[in-house]
Amino acid sequence: MDVTRPHRNSWEITKDVIFALLMREIKTRFGSNRLGYFWAIAEPVAQAAILGIIFSLIGRSSVANIPVALFLFTGILPFKLFGKLLTQLSAAIEANKGLLSYRQVTAIDPVMTRIIIELATFLVVYCLIFSVMAWLGFDAWPDDLLEVIGASLLLIIFTIGLGLLLCTAATYWSDSKKLTQIITQPLFFISGIFFCAVMIPPQYWYLFDWNPIFHAIELSRTGFFYAYESPIGSWHYLSCCALISISIGLATFHLFQQRFISS
Repeated sequence: MDVTRPHRNSWEITKDVIFALLMREIKTRFGSNRLGYFWAIAEPVAQAAILGIIFSLIGRSSVANIPVALFLFTGILPFKLFGKLLTQLSAAIEANKGLLSYRQVTAIDPVMTRIIIELATFLVVYCLIFSVMAWLGFDAWPDDLLEVIGASLLLIIFTIGLGLLLCTAATYWSDSKKLTQIITQPLFFISGIFFCAVMIPPQYWYLFDWNPIFHAIELSRTGFFYAYESPIGSWHYLSCCALISISIGLATFHLFQQRFISS
């Protein structure tokens, strides 16, 4: 009896490939036990706790009329999203290069897989942390949820574009991982995680307002707390950075995608 295999369109093939890559990535990254998922939550909590202790030791219970814990989490979580997404995207092709020899797997599949994992992880961690904060008695619900979502989406778009650019660079320069570290580590101290624009004298704003991550965190805090109004957070600047980044990233990735398979 001749049984013909059902024909699958390109969307079904892509969906199956991404699902298979998702299972592979989750098992590789988080391990076979549930403790691997714990670290996704423990890392930002530990950083906020350490910084919170430092603020307590110097006698600060609030920053810009915002409770220290909420202030720190609204800075740490967006930055962790940027850092993790950038690191994972920049290595997406190199980590899955062997799979690109299969006809069904295209260069964009591992990139899409890592985007889905990082965004899902960020959403779960964000909701868990702020749910716990609300349970502890903090006013943890954003005053303007759409503004928080908008700032997060622009940061995500900016990071994806930069990640695609670094992903392409990795096929030409094996030490590009060091460049990613060079980018992310100093940004931790200048992106407004443990300070905000109103704490900086106006004559020094120019040292920080070039940084799109700083704008994203400032705009996110403005949406989160009515008590805070950023003097330099700019939707126009952040949108321009996101548009330029994703345009260059997508164009570069598309232009050199054949090299991902041949290199």
